[in-house]
Amino acid sequence: MRRLDGTLRALALLVAAVALAACAQLATSRARAKADSGDLAGAQADLERQRDAHPNSVDTHTALGVVYYQIARDALDRDHDETRYLAYLERSVGEFVKAIELDPRDPEPHNYLAIMDTYRGDLHQALRGFNNVRRLGPSGTAYTNIAETYVYLGQLEKARTWNDIGLRKGAPYGIGIFNDMLIAWRQGDLAEARRCFADLRANDPEELRTINVARLPQAPRTFEDFAGYCCGSPACGPYMKDACHALALDAREREISQEAVLQELRIEMEKQRRLREVYGQRKELDIDVEDPAPQPAAR
Repeated sequence: MRRLDGTLRALALLVAAVALAACAQLATSRARAKADSGDLAGAQADLERQRDAHPNSVDTHTALGVVYYQIARDALDRDHDETRYLAYLERSVGEFVKAIELDPRDPEPHNYLAIMDTYRGDLHQALRGFNNVRRLGPSGTAYTNIAETYVYLGQLEKARTWNDIGLRKGAPYGIGIFNDMLIAWRQGDLAEARRCFADLRANDPEELRTINVARLPQAPRTFEDFAGYCCGSPACGPYMKDACHALALDAREREISQEAVLQELRIEMEKQRRLREVYGQRKELDIDVEDPAPQPAAR
């Protein structure tokens, strides 16, 4: 009887744990939906409660990291509030790193850290991060993210190669067409860029609604609308300067003080320190964590 009682108790605990995990996942999904609709404050509040109730939930830490990053971006890009930007940037990085500490095999927080590197202007660090994502979870999207980074680096043949590999490995069709649009635009083939845009607008309009996780205020109706958003975003414009100028558009740079750049560097070094601690014990995962002494980029 004791063994049976013990088994029943174990089963009851397992069922309860599964139900609790399902509830946590549902709550996280609802918070993500709030963020997608523009209610970042509501999503933040929901996810912070969820994190406090379930501190070992990787999904919750990752989702909260995304919301913190979106708030940080709004603070700098829209409000020019460096203090708020840095506060939420640090919170965001902390949530992603915590998710990695909980599950070093999960590629998603690495993916967002690489996206943040793109925004900061460190494309080589971003490429390193996206390659880590590919090693941890070789999905098609891991390859198309590398392709997009090569577009921004101006290495268009590599971008095409990685984009094709990503599509063969199952990346969504819309992501591949989005990269094709960027490649065509960057090489000056506006007719092809417009054709890709028309394909996306007809078949996958959501793919046109975000740039570097930041959601556009309105869905672009023409390729020129999209180009205007890209050139006006410090997450896109600096990498597409010539393409922007070809359309008589200015490419917006990040507006950030040298002091804020130094604070970003401090946050980056702390991130790398924590990641080295994680992967120093998990060498079988083959994760490349840079150990540099980087210098702040000139502004």
